[in-house]
Parts: sequence; C-alpha cells; structure tokens
Amino acid sequence: MRTTLKRGIGRAISPNGDANGNGHAQLPLAAPMRRYRQPPPPPRSTAALFGRIFGWIVLVLVVVGAGLGGGLYLYGHESLNAIAAHSRAVRNAQTILSKVPAASQPAIALIAGYDHRSGDGTTFAGSNSDTLMLVRADPVNKTLSLLSLPRDLVVPIYCTGDTVFTHDRINAAWALCGQNGPEGTLDTMEHLTGLQINYFITLDFHGFKQIVNRLHGVFMNVDRRYYIPPNTGVSAIDLEPGYQLLDGGQALQYVRYRHTDSDLYRNARQQLFFEALKSRVRSELGLTEIPQLIGALKGNLEIARGGGGAPSLSEIQAYAGLAYHLGGNHTFRVAIDPTLLQPYGIQGAELIAPQSAIDQAVSTFLHPDVSLPTRAGDQALGIKPKTATKAQKPLKPAQITTLVLNAGNVAGRAANTTYLLTQDGYSTRTLPPTIPANAPAETIPTTIYWDPVQPSSQQAARQLAQLFGTNVKLQQFSPAIAPFAQQSGNPLTVVALGTSFSGSLQPPAPVQAPPARQPAAVSFDPQATDSYLQQVRAKAGFRLMVPTQIANGSHISAMDGIRLFHPIRNHNEVVLSFVTGAGNVYWQVEETTWQSAPILGGATGQVTLGGRRYSLYTTGGHIQMIVLHQGGASYWVINTLQNELSNETMIAIARGLQPLAK
Repeated sequence: MRTTLKRGIGRAISPNGDANGNGHAQLPLAAPMRRYRQPPPPPRSTAALFGRIFGWIVLVLVVVGAGLGGGLYLYGHESLNAIAAHSRAVRNAQTILSKVPAASQPAIALIAGYDHRSGDGTTFAGSNSDTLMLVRADPVNKTLSLLSLPRDLVVPIYCTGDTVFTHDRINAAWALCGQNGPEGTLDTMEHLTGLQINYFITLDFHGFKQIVNRLHGVFMNVDRRYYIPPNTGVSAIDLEPGYQLLDGGQALQYVRYRHTDSDLYRNARQQLFFEALKSRVRSELGLTEIPQLIGALKGNLEIARGGGGAPSLSEIQAYAGLAYHLGGNHTFRVAIDPTLLQPYGIQGAELIAPQSAIDQAVSTFLHPDVSLPTRAGDQALGIKPKTATKAQKPLKPAQITTLVLNAGNVAGRAANTTYLLTQDGYSTRTLPPTIPANAPAETIPTTIYWDPVQPSSQQAARQLAQLFGTNVKLQQFSPAIAPFAQQSGNPLTVVALGTSFSGSLQPPAPVQAPPARQPAAVSFDPQATDSYLQQVRAKAGFRLMVPTQIANGSHISAMDGIRLFHPIRNHNEVVLSFVTGAGNVYWQVEETTWQSAPILGGATGQVTLGGRRYSLYTTGGHIQMIVLHQGGASYWVINTLQNELSNETMIAIARGLQPLAK
C-alpha cells in the first residue's frame, strides 16, 4: 500500500515524469499547528408550502435586530434588483465580501441596522450602527445560527485594508470611517471574527417599523414592565409584560432598549425578536401582500452580495424551506460568554473581551451541536445518557479512509492535504503513479464524496467536512469520481479540494458540554403569589396555578407584578413577573388558554414528570422555557433574557405549579 507523506504536488503539475499528485517530488514539511422525546414535526400548511419556495429570505436576506428587522418573500427579478446594493458606500463594501458559495452550502450574512439621520437615502453620514448580527444558514446540517456582539465592545477598527485605524466601540466603525462606514464595519467584523462573510445587509429604523406593520405586528414575550415617558432625552417606551402582539413602533422600542440593564440583554432581545419574526412570517405573509411589502423596503434596505449583483431566485429556492422546517434544537442563539467580558474605560460603559472568548463564540456559531438540547435536558433531569449505537459513535480518524484530489488551481494542494490528514491519523489512499491526483473539473466548494454502498461512508464524510471550513459540499460518488475510488482501493470517501479551500485543516469542532448539574436554587413559598392570583381568578375564566417554588432571591415585581389581559380575542392570559436579586433581571410565570400561541411551536423535547406532561424549549444548553399542558390551558415558566436560572431551577419551578385553592 502506498502512503502519501510528501508535500508540493497536485493539480496543475505536469504528469510527464517528476510530479503527478502522488507525492514523488518534495521532502515533507512540518504540518501547520493549529430522556425525553423529540416532538413530532408540525403539520404542513399552504403557508408552509409557499415558505419552502422562498424560505431563504427569512434566514439570510431578512434583516433582523434593533433598528433591523423584517420578513419578506422576494418574487421576480425586478423585486430582487430593487433591493440590491445601490449606494456607493454599500457597493464599496460589497467588493470585500467573500464570493457566495453554491446555493446548497452554508452562507454567512452580516446584518447592520442603523439610525438614518441624513434623510436623503443616499449617504450614511450622520448615521449610527445600532445593531450588528451575524446569521449563518447551513442547509447541509439544517441549522441556523445567530451571533450578536455588544455594540460597546472595544475592538481594533479597520476602515479599509489590514491597517488598524484606531481602537473603539465596534459600532463606531460606521461613523469613524466616514462615507466608508459600511465597508469599515464589515472589514472590522471580518478581522475580529476571522469569518468569510458572503452577504451584507443594511436597513434603517423606518424600514424596520414598516415591515413589522406590514406583517400586522409580531407576537413577542415582553419580560417585564418597560416605561420611559416622552421628552426625557432618551427613547420613550411603554410596554406591559406578557406574550402579546407588538406593532412596528413597539417592536423597535423593545429591541433597542438598554437603559436599565445592559447591551447584553439588548442582544438577547434582538435574537428573541428574530425567532418571533420568523414565526410571524410563516403564518402571516401571503403572495398577495408581496408587492406592498417590497414597496416598504425600497429605499430602506440594501443587500450586498459577494461576487456582485442581486441575489438570484435560484439561490432563494435552493435554501427553500429551511426556516419553516427547522426544529427548535436546530436554531442557535450565540453570544460571548458574559463572564469573560470586562468593563473598560473610566465609566466602565465600554467592554473588552479576550480574543479567545470571541473565538469560542465564533466556533459555536460555526459548529452548532443539535444534540445539545437533548443532552442538557437529560442532565438536568438526572437521566443517564444513552449508550451510543454503532452508527452514532464517531469514527476514529484511523477508521476514515480517503483519497484527496485537487479540484482547485494551486499546485501541490492534494499532496499537501494528504500529508496533513496522515499526520492527524487519517488513513489516506493514493492513485497509481501514472494517474494525476486531479479531479475531473475545477470547482469552487470543496466536495466530499461518499459511497452509498459502504455503511460508514456518509458518516465519515460528515466528520471530514468539519476539517475543511464552511464552504464544503457533501455528495454521493458520481460516475466521474467512482473510477478514482476504485483505482485507490475503494476508500470510504474522496475529497475534491475546491478553489475556496485555504490549504489549512481546521481542528474538529469541540463537543459542547451541557451545563453541569446542580441543586435547584428554589425556596418553597406558595404565599408569594397567592394573593395576587386571587385578585384575578374570577376574571381569568380558567383554573390558575400557584408557583409554590420560587427562585432564590426573587420576589414579585412592584411594577405590574401581575397582569390579566387578552393576547387575542376569546383567550385570556395571566402574567406574574419576578425580579431577581440582581435587580432589573426578570423571569416569569405565564398562564393562558391560548394553546396555539406561536411561541409554543418550537419545543426541543417533551418529558412526563409526576404524571404531568411538559414541553422544554432549550437554547445553547439552557432551558429558556418549560410549559405544563393541563386541562385546556398551558402554564409557562420563562427564564431571564440571558437564561440565568439554572435548568434544575427551571424544572423545579415548573414542577411546583399547583392549582390555586378556592
């Protein structure tokens, strides 16, 4: 058996004697360092059918966040061209975007919301970048990741190129770089995260409100009472707690607010808004409303695309249905670990973070673990992890056999990569000396082929894909690739290195550990809410539950601690708002007869405890909400915006719900 341990040979080398892609020419160089059940899927509807056609817009081409939001189905080339990059500043930014990958592959968008003060629609002078959010849609693994960075994070600012302009808040790039603000913002974000960004989307506040209003509002859970009267020098807001319909102005107030907590909580509000928006688009938008919605976007939205031009219908169709069929454990909200952020400056309003903390967040963003919600729920419930079956166990590198071909234009790339894989313990194969290790055609994405005849082949391809970056395509052996596999000893996989491959292997994605199990931090105190519930029981019209277990240090909020209202016609909702010992941090118990509320559609799992059925809603390993279904009503325990209550505490509060005595 031949092994390829030498470097410097590959595609574009002449196969007439001294270099044929099989490792005959160069000395080796050092390798570079570097138990609950899942709920059934929701029934399909006519709206979901249309969503399968235009769903990609919700993922990458929909603007989301504070000063940034919307939902849209794009229809026809004229509509697409209307929202393509048209201002000089955004067109300049477009030149540094990475080329958009094949439409069936992962893509990354940077979404920037700004306060447009100049008013002429052609310049960004006088504007502030109010929101920066990265969105990654992965049709291969069927995941959607959101990464928000605090706008007060102090970072190196790059107005253009590789020269640091200054160090300042990340949102300051928009203003510091003048008419190149969008380009500077994009360049700063790429330098900070190391990501290759494919789309750059900008939207102003007016567009945000218009889009939400065209959707007839967005249902969101407001975690507490928000009130700032007009004419105080800061943005006014007047919102009551509870799950309710917000119009465009209210939604903008909510996602921009940060006056009594911090930018970290505002980022959480923005990400929660994204999920609520996605749900609203699915249920509300019809084809007849598309022209009106596009009319609201013109002049407010620009979409810059790596490689230029407007996003094509084929791109949109290729990502179709992803937003509409993702389970709750396939949507990930990512942020920098708040314990690693430190105050910066005299007043401490600014923040700094070690690069390792940013890199950790980026790694989670790139490699979301769809098994984490299940493992986190099991751990909190004390359920012993199931022993993985043979098919579920990861293959060891030595069990993965592969042949590397060069489908790019860099000489020696196949031999170099074969050497690196061998150094990492993978079992590599080579071709006979007379056959160059060149793929049949040059491609942009790296493609990993798997053999449907060999049981472990597809799993091997998935594991290998993690080593080759974000622009990777998985495909069954094709007629053109099969002969290469046969002549190299029928390996499990064949890797064709595309022009997008950097030449360096990435370390395998780390397995994310669920939060360590800990005792529930609760106190038995049924009297904490009994009198409040007695006040509204007659008007509620359904049986209320008393939370007998209260998170330690919490008490009913003095501002609108209980509220009874109608979220929609013919349904009632009761909200109890608790403030934690930290102050200005709230968790809730909500009780309602509205069993079909959109927020209930994304459960990550179900569990039966003490004869009662609960639904779990988990993100990043933390239980965000746990819901008891009983007697024609549902009873929700909702975590703080940053999920500060432990999983065990959330479960204990939910299990402690008891019927209100007459």
